[in-house]
Amino acid sequence: MSDIRHGTTDELLALRDGEGSAWARAHVEACAACAAELYRLEQVRSRLKALPAMTPPRDRWNAIAVPARRERRARRLHSSVGLAAAAVLAAVTFVAVRPEAPTPAAETRAELDRVMLQSQAMEAALEALDPEQRALPGAAAKVAAELAASLSEVDAALNQPGTWRAEPQRVVQLWRERTGILSALVDVHAGRATFASF
Repeated sequence: MSDIRHGTTDELLALRDGEGSAWARAHVEACAACAAELYRLEQVRSRLKALPAMTPPRDRWNAIAVPARRERRARRLHSSVGLAAAAVLAAVTFVAVRPEAPTPAAETRAELDRVMLQSQAMEAALEALDPEQRALPGAAAKVAAELAASLSEVDAALNQPGTWRAEPQRVVQLWRERTGILSALVDVHAGRATFASF
């Protein structure tokens, strides 16, 4: 390894602009690598200056704004339809799944059926938002990735052999967690979640 300290990009840019330090000037005169990099930076600036000045057309905004408004309306409609379908399904499930004189096993099974249907409704709502086709802002993307990781952990726990028979209450709890995570993902992709920026 070489102990020679080369000029940083900032130092080379300062030299290019006529503001560099005496050390940087002396180093560039002695170092072929830094001299080549300085030459490259000067060439880039020359090429950029040679580009023709462009003035955007005045009527371009309408060509951008109209499709953007249409897309926003369509997105709102899709999210509203998905959420309405999920709400109807949840209400129907709540009304339809109520045993008269439940036993503990029947109660657990009914609760499991209910939370599984809610989870399916949340999955349908998330699918209606088509999260694969849209980019999320930084904080939302981070939250979505964390939620997806949590969802994978819950799914892995649900797929462990023997869990369904040995721990039915644990299975119900895992399905509740899964539904909650999916609901949060729907909120993130529908743009209703609020993110603190640091």
